[in-house]
Amino acid sequence: MAVTLPPGWTVTPTLEHVPDPNFPGITAGAGFTRWTYICTDENDQYVCSSGAQEDCEAQALTAAQSRTQQLPYTEPL
Repeated sequence: MAVTLPPGWTVTPTLEHVPDPNFPGITAGAGFTRWTYICTDENDQYVCSSGAQEDCEAQALTAAQSRTQQLPYTEPL
């Protein structure tokens, strides 16, 4: 299901490297990579993030609805 976010809100996938907390010291190659989805609003401000796109979109939609209270989120504040 595609989520319709307010104009200017984006969910961007980012591949990040995570160091292995069980590996002593900082060693090149130790750790793993994972996808993280980050949502920003129309002002490029961080809204939320998650390891699952659907979860990030659901959090962003909740934040958008909360921000606008009773107004449809497609209308200016």
